[in-house]
Amino acid sequence: MMNIYRNPTLFFTAFILLFSIWYTVFPDIIPYNGGFGFEGAFFYEAVAKNCYEAVVVQGINAYSIQRILPFVVAHYVLRGLQLPLTDAVILQYFMLYNALVAVAVIYYWHRLSQFLGLGLAAVWVGYLGLLISCATLKYDLYVPFTYDRTALLVGLMSLYYHLAGHTIRLLLVALASLAVWPTALFCNLLLLLLPPYSQIPTAGNRSISRLWALSSGFGFVALCVYVVYIKRIHDATIAPTATAWLPLSIGIAGAYLVITQYAIARALLGNSAQLRQMGKALWVRRGTWLAVGLLVSCYLLLTKVLGTQGNEHLNGKTFLVNIVYGAINRPAQFLISHASYYGLPVVLALVYWCQVGGIIRQLGLAVGGVFVLLLLLSVNSETRQLPNLLPVLVLVTALLVQQLAPPPRAIAYSLLIGLVLSKGWLYINWFDSTLGQLNDKFPINVGTPGAEYAWNSPYQAYWMNIGPWTSNQFLLIQGIVLLFLLVVVRHLYGTPLLKQNSTTAARTEQKHLLFRSRLSL
Repeated sequence: MMNIYRNPTLFFTAFILLFSIWYTVFPDIIPYNGGFGFEGAFFYEAVAKNCYEAVVVQGINAYSIQRILPFVVAHYVLRGLQLPLTDAVILQYFMLYNALVAVAVIYYWHRLSQFLGLGLAAVWVGYLGLLISCATLKYDLYVPFTYDRTALLVGLMSLYYHLAGHTIRLLLVALASLAVWPTALFCNLLLLLLPPYSQIPTAGNRSISRLWALSSGFGFVALCVYVVYIKRIHDATIAPTATAWLPLSIGIAGAYLVITQYAIARALLGNSAQLRQMGKALWVRRGTWLAVGLLVSCYLLLTKVLGTQGNEHLNGKTFLVNIVYGAINRPAQFLISHASYYGLPVVLALVYWCQVGGIIRQLGLAVGGVFVLLLLLSVNSETRQLPNLLPVLVLVTALLVQQLAPPPRAIAYSLLIGLVLSKGWLYINWFDSTLGQLNDKFPINVGTPGAEYAWNSPYQAYWMNIGPWTSNQFLLIQGIVLLFLLVVVRHLYGTPLLKQNSTTAARTEQKHLLFRSRLSL
């Protein structure tokens, strides 16, 4: 067993490939729209089958075009191999494609962990966070015609190239990411603008940190009040809102933003004079601004020229409504949903939150800015919106574990817990009584409206994994499981050590000295 523990990269490569082969031989694929699911059938199936016609002639709306890359690649790869562009071939291609993407994720986490000098426990936790979850072991296999895993990969690549100081490679990944995930633009702008490991003194930042935290929390509360009570906008597409609990739900979400934003601001920000000095230092970095200009120009070409206008799948108004109800539909549902979908890294961050700020500071302002974006967006319980940001959370929790130095036994139990939580063992189509019939619409409820949100509904086999659509009973069960996991993880991983692992500390400090001079802070 110790040989397995000493070779995590080999273990996870073999595991992912074998798991993917199993699901290829014994598939469990969503029946709705012939296996293409929801957004896949509505926007991207046509791209995979006839890219030029769908993108250039017919046009893709300005939002959906920001996720188009995997399907464009699929079209031209299959054409290059002279394979028929049938439903079965395309779905088989994406099963293989997602497996190869997972192997690429393993490769880049291996590179990043080696670069930072992480110990075995931290390396294992990284792999567990990236791969052993409902996202990777269930959703991507049940809905293979998707972009989620590609977004995870490009997010990890951007993080690695930033920390390793490979600016050109980071820019290339950033350009490709424009057609993979909508929030990639903002993440990569931060990673390009700010040098790796850049820091500013935090003395005297209490006032500005409070201002930022209170603005974030109360700004969100004001948005909720405007949407729910003033405009009276309702989102009827998700599980019924617990109206009586709305004030509590809004309060929890607002408090979450105030607490998390204050902690990270205290770790990252300086006083107003130091922030002005940082702005001046950034302004003279002409090469960086050229890269930023190129990235923004390509984004505008993609969304304003190639993308069609006025028919966005998700415009600004819809986005804000989704954020509001994804956060406050039921009290604290966003925390429960994230822990259920991504597993270990969410639980570790909750248990050891007091140590997170210090780790974020080590990684620098750019990674800290991406982490701030992750926290802001995480009030939405639809966890699928966060795959490109997950690598930052995983890296933070891996560095936490580097300090905790848990025994191999803790990692073994974490693997078992992750496998159970992932539901990779659960065949969702077991619950489809119409499986194999023509025009099978499972997991969409075609009967009594709202029946899919009952705890004993067969449709919950799928929807219980997708935050806002989880039934109240399953949300409660997942909340109890989360509370149990907080206790178990605290017991397994123990108390944080006062000092960081000496090897990682030395390497991190060396990188600080190397890169800090670029910003003259």
